[in-house]
Amino acid sequence: MATAVTPTGLAAFTANAEAWIEAEWAKIEPYAASFEQAVESDVEIAFEDLAQISLGAVLAQAPAVLSGAEKFGTAVTSVVQTVEAAGKTVAVTTAQTAVQQAYDTIASAVAAKATPPAA
Repeated sequence: MATAVTPTGLAAFTANAEAWIEAEWAKIEPYAASFEQAVESDVEIAFEDLAQISLGAVLAQAPAVLSGAEKFGTAVTSVVQTVEAAGKTVAVTTAQTAVQQAYDTIASAVAAKATPPAA
């Protein structure tokens, strides 16, 4: 014989489940917050490192850029090799984006220096 689930029984089950979830979340919430902060900090550091590496790679290619023989691929390869030499990995597309941003930053700085101040 099948036992019928009454709305009262289902409501009690739901209330118990929700209370259990709240109690468990209260236990792990402090850890989740500290984990989030740690991951956020690690990601920021990784992007700052990648930006510095990319800027260095672009600056190393400055003579080729100034001569018109821009070496974007060489700068990307340099970024990937530098990151890998540090025992880390980076996607080529991420390295390309970082190098492009470094080129754009340098180009903007040069353009700003070359533009005479408004009278």
